[in-house]
Amino acid sequence: MDTSRDADQPLRTLGQVVGATLVLLLATVVFIMAISGSFRNYLQEWLGPWLLASAVAMGALSLWTLLDATDKLAGLKRDTHGHGSPKVAALLLLPALLFAVSAPASLGADAASSTAAKPKSTASDTIEFPPLPTDSVTEMSVQDFEDRYAFGDPKLLVGRPVRLLGFVAKQSTLPEGQWSVNRFRIYCCVADASLFTVPVEGVAKPEGDDVWVEVEGVINLDASKEHPVLTASKVKVIQQPEDPYL
Repeated sequence: MDTSRDADQPLRTLGQVVGATLVLLLATVVFIMAISGSFRNYLQEWLGPWLLASAVAMGALSLWTLLDATDKLAGLKRDTHGHGSPKVAALLLLPALLFAVSAPASLGADAASSTAAKPKSTASDTIEFPPLPTDSVTEMSVQDFEDRYAFGDPKLLVGRPVRLLGFVAKQSTLPEGQWSVNRFRIYCCVADASLFTVPVEGVAKPEGDDVWVEVEGVINLDASKEHPVLTASKVKVIQQPEDPYL
């Protein structure tokens, strides 16, 4: 009879308890993020169902492992540090709850302020975009407005009122009196984020951190040869949208 193996059994079982608790911890965090929608701060929305499914699968497997390990501990004659596992689980649950409640915010002004606005494309060929009306305000994304300037004919934007939605930032490369309205675009997660930014003039920069706004105005081609500067006529502070990315 291998007595050393029997003596180590409680420790091995306790290791299963700790490992399963860690997996359950991760599953809890992912589940809360998927249900609350906070995962949109880091991932595209279409990944939500996959996150939820993975959280449920991890949670079920970890609970099954915990129940199995608990039965083993209850059946062992020797109880080597067996009473410590509930305390370990309780300590591991606390940081999971803290992370779920105070998870980092989406990419915003801090990230945009350290990113210079992209200069106008030097490509010789232009793209024909549908014309914009002159008698009404056209709502479009920051990316669409920037694309029309960079890849289309900028003169076709003159006198066309537009409304852009994004967060406020102040890049160090912008001249005095200008700030910017910005949106990040992610294709999968924040690791592949690209910044789209439009400088704004004519209205004072709204105060505060990570302020989201709707800006109405017209382009001023004389303000910059590289960037589509918007002369604003109206700035409205709004709540951050549920999906902060393009």
